[in-house]
Amino acid sequence: MILITEVSSGKSKTEKVYGASEFLKREYSPASTFKTYLVLSLLENNIIDPKEKIESADKHIPNSPRLLDLRDALFYSSNDYFEKVFPKLGKEKLDLTLRKIGYLENSKSNSKLADWWIDLAGLKHGGRIRLTPKSVHSSWSKIFENGYGLNKDLMEEWKKALFWSKCQEREANVYGKTGSWEGSFWFQGALIRSENDYVIYTILNRSKSGSRTGTITRFYRLAGCKVPSLE
Repeated sequence: MILITEVSSGKSKTEKVYGASEFLKREYSPASTFKTYLVLSLLENNIIDPKEKIESADKHIPNSPRLLDLRDALFYSSNDYFEKVFPKLGKEKLDLTLRKIGYLENSKSNSKLADWWIDLAGLKHGGRIRLTPKSVHSSWSKIFENGYGLNKDLMEEWKKALFWSKCQEREANVYGKTGSWEGSFWFQGALIRSENDYVIYTILNRSKSGSRTGTITRFYRLAGCKVPSLE
């Protein structure tokens, strides 16, 4: 399933959905796309220096253990990095951020925000949180639509952490976040040419043959950009 929001100068915003409509009605774990909003909370509470490198030993990351800064930690979706920095933030402050941005508002199964927490290990996929693809896409789109009403400096730091690559083919910057959990492979991408000219993507792959790398590659083909090194 692919959800696309496109904004182009002088034209109306367009929303498109491709794939089986049955997926739209179901709720799934946001997987590591949840880390996007964990990072927002870390930044707005001044918990981390984005440039500070922390040794992380995730088995899925090439050449691990290795030193990662915040952008690296998101790019490789490190679990070790976020488990190390989270105690300084804590669930209470994270919950305040999630409430402020309305992250769980569209979830049918999350009537009580406090219920989402399982344990520190569950932080990597958002614990018990379950959201529809449209809700996951909406939260991502708002980052690039300036839909959260956050101050400019905070937004700039947040986007820097989400940066993935330069797309020379489209003269654009690519921002993104992966997620893999419970048979779902997500990639959320943003192809940004200017603040009034961009395309936002959310890809959900539920195929048994799906993979993180395959879903990333699918996005880059759709966007018309060269896939960056994933090493």
